[in-house]
Amino acid sequence: MCAGAVANIFLDWLFIFPMKMGIMGAAVASGLGQVLSFVILISHFIRKKGDLRIGKFTHSFALVKKICNRGVPECFSQLNTPVTAFCYNWVLAGTLGDMGVATFSVLSFIYSLANGVLSGVAQGLQPLWGQAFGKNDKEELKTDFRTGMKINLGASVVIYGILALFRIPVVRLFNSEPELVEMASGALPIFAISFVFMAVNLIFTAYYYSTKQTWKSNIIAVSRGILVKAAAIFLVPVLLGETWVWASAAAAEGITLVIIFIIGTHEYCSRK
Repeated sequence: MCAGAVANIFLDWLFIFPMKMGIMGAAVASGLGQVLSFVILISHFIRKKGDLRIGKFTHSFALVKKICNRGVPECFSQLNTPVTAFCYNWVLAGTLGDMGVATFSVLSFIYSLANGVLSGVAQGLQPLWGQAFGKNDKEELKTDFRTGMKINLGASVVIYGILALFRIPVVRLFNSEPELVEMASGALPIFAISFVFMAVNLIFTAYYYSTKQTWKSNIIAVSRGILVKAAAIFLVPVLLGETWVWASAAAAEGITLVIIFIIGTHEYCSRK
């Protein structure tokens, strides 16, 4: 993954600037980065090292259904970014105009970086939870959950602090136009609050589908990824005013967190 990412960055520079290939060069660079990652991965099978092999298998509808069912939460989590971009661009185009859309483009880059860090922690915990769940080791499940929550909350607070303190230099990394810098630097601290809620929601989502509690992770993923997120982006500016549009993401993540606590409370009461 690292080799593919580094190759993509280098080839972007090579094709866009020295070779002057423009957008086509960026597309080719992205494709070649993926090809390099694939070549590194497939070398495991070509060299025939280790026990993992590609062999014959029997099609099983039950297995396909199980795989798809387990993958639904991650599917909706991945849809979160394009849904957010689509809804924000639609709303901003009709309220704050081109400058609002340009501001969101800057914020979306920052969001992608924060989401990458926080999602990485949640995804890194999945095999640990899966192993502990398979062993029926409840203590390890709890320990991994607490550790993951501390790491993600700590990381989200640090990210928010950096963005709040250095919001102008951060925005200028992406665009130096004075009007855009002013709007984006004002919106960033409000928009970035969503990262703290997102850090918690990602941990819960990963925990639930790593321990076969798929219906819970589905509810969380659909809420934060599509339904609640879209509703918040469209309704917050109407209810609170156009300038509050940047709080929509935080509102959606906050509502999702409330849903998580409702699910947890309902389960606890049911056991009682």
